[in-house]
Amino acid sequence: MSSPIDTDRGIRDIDAEVAALLRSCDVWDMTLPWTPRYWDIETLVRYKRAGFTFVSATLQDWPPTLDGMRDCIERFKTLAAPQSDWLTFGSSLDDIVRGRAEGKLVIGLNSQETCLIGNDLSQIAALYGLGVRHMLLAYNVRNHVAGGCAEPDEAGLSSFGRQVVAEMNRIGIIVDCSHTGRRSSLEAIEISERPAIFSHSNAYRVCAHIRNIDDEQIRACASRGGVIGVVGIGSFLGDPEARTESLFRHIDYIAALVGPHHVGLGTDYVNDMRSLWETLRRQKETAWPDPTGTQLYEGSCFQPEQITELIATMLAHGYPSEAVKGILGANFMRVYEAA
Repeated sequence: MSSPIDTDRGIRDIDAEVAALLRSCDVWDMTLPWTPRYWDIETLVRYKRAGFTFVSATLQDWPPTLDGMRDCIERFKTLAAPQSDWLTFGSSLDDIVRGRAEGKLVIGLNSQETCLIGNDLSQIAALYGLGVRHMLLAYNVRNHVAGGCAEPDEAGLSSFGRQVVAEMNRIGIIVDCSHTGRRSSLEAIEISERPAIFSHSNAYRVCAHIRNIDDEQIRACASRGGVIGVVGIGSFLGDPEARTESLFRHIDYIAALVGPHHVGLGTDYVNDMRSLWETLRRQKETAWPDPTGTQLYEGSCFQPEQITELIATMLAHGYPSEAVKGILGANFMRVYEAA
């Protein structure tokens, strides 16, 4: 069956250097929230047309459970099956490389919480078996593993949390510190035997938002070989319109601080931002508290089609093509290989 995707449609009219670079490299987005309420195959069509080659999707219920995640994965695979000529799943680096060689968009999996393992370390292996390859330690608020970034205190990893990090290292799931509290993230990075990441976090010095990370967190992540995925949510960028130049400001800040080989993309794209903000406002006292007064429950997000404009912006600011390729995907590929 021939593919319904015309890959060139989104790049015919852009600068030839940008188009050539986009075609020649891996383009990864490390965070696509993909709970059933956001399921729309057209979103993935847009990613494919824009030039992305890999997307890490959060396929889980909320609050997440292991059974719920398993059900979401199976239902989504059924939804995606008719699109197999241009869409595939990848649970290993070989799968991802093969999928790109075949001209397909590869979908990987992540979990944005550890509460779904309960107090049973063996459930980490179960998640790996489902295809999960990176997992947040906490989602804004404290759980049995770590403190969250929206807690007023500085709770570190629990004793169980330290065991979780060690087991993730052993199994091969990357330790993901986005949404996690400052002290917990620093402790996790320090004790992890493999590079830890921030899959979708921005620079606090550029935008003082509770979801963003400070220079110490950025330096710690980079010092152990990790990568920070810049997130495209407008309120985290300091720009409700989520303009490309605002995303670039965070890339440029982190690159200047620790080098461009520690920067990637985790845009956190949601196709219905108005509905998302309504949900988060309702969860203000539970999952999305605001102890520092820096939350903004409004704004747009970076669109998949802005990727060409982002490439042009990086090149215009003197980023070498190899640095751009790293930011687009090669840097996170390096972490996957290390895991």
